Amino acid sequence: MPVTWTIVGVDCATQEERIGLARGTLDVHGKLTVERVTLGTAGESAAATISQWIHGKRHFILAMDAPLGWPSALSKALASHKAGAAIDVSSDVLFRRSTDRLVQRTLGKWPPPVGADRIARTSQAALSLLAQVRDMADREVPLAWKQGHDSGAIEVYPSASLTGRRLAITGYKSDTAQARKARAEILRRLTEEISITVTTDLMIEDADLLDALVSVLAGADFARGLCIEPEDLRAAKKEGFIWFRGTGQRPLAY
Repeated sequence: MPVTWTIVGVDCATQEERIGLARGTLDVHGKLTVERVTLGTAGESAAATISQWIHGKRHFILAMDAPLGWPSALSKALASHKAGAAIDVSSDVLFRRSTDRLVQRTLGKWPPPVGADRIARTSQAALSLLAQVRDMADREVPLAWKQGHDSGAIEVYPSASLTGRRLAITGYKSDTAQARKARAEILRRLTEEISITVTTDLMIEDADLLDALVSVLAGADFARGLCIEPEDLRAAKKEGFIWFRGTGQRPLAY
């Protein structure tokens, strides 16, 4: 039976003021409407905002733009490593997860490696944010694994969600006139399948807010059951998994 989903997109960051948040509703007819976009410190903490948005919601997805797990090879190698000893594992194996390789094979692009300094710090901040949401919401927010059924948090990668829609627009994240033009073009294309009730000027000016909106779209793909499934669910539950669409699907228009 079709249900209504609350979808929260989070562009994760190590600094609270850079956390982008967006809230959307996927109705029983499959139409996605985005009603709010805001930054993490706009009136209250990001965790407080998210916990309020999912309060009392039976069906919800918290789509987080950050790795929620670490490569298995890295944890195994470091568990027995001693200072000064070589690590007999290639860096690609150490710092890449199975889900990263799946994204690359499917879309031809690599997600940022979890072992990179900036990404590792963002991952740690995202996990801390998720723990805060669980405490503030006073409810379980597990990772969701069954598309169209489970409520909870998922890992997403906005660039993969855009590429899956053949919207591989690069250079949209900087604070330049050209980047703002690129963000405007992405929004123009996305409004063909999303009803956006907030001013798009906010997302044209701030790439963090645009990525939060795209994260909502990725969460809606999960709720609709349109994402590629893990090849090895056990490994995915250990390392984390990026939920994304392949390029073979057409955008959903209403």
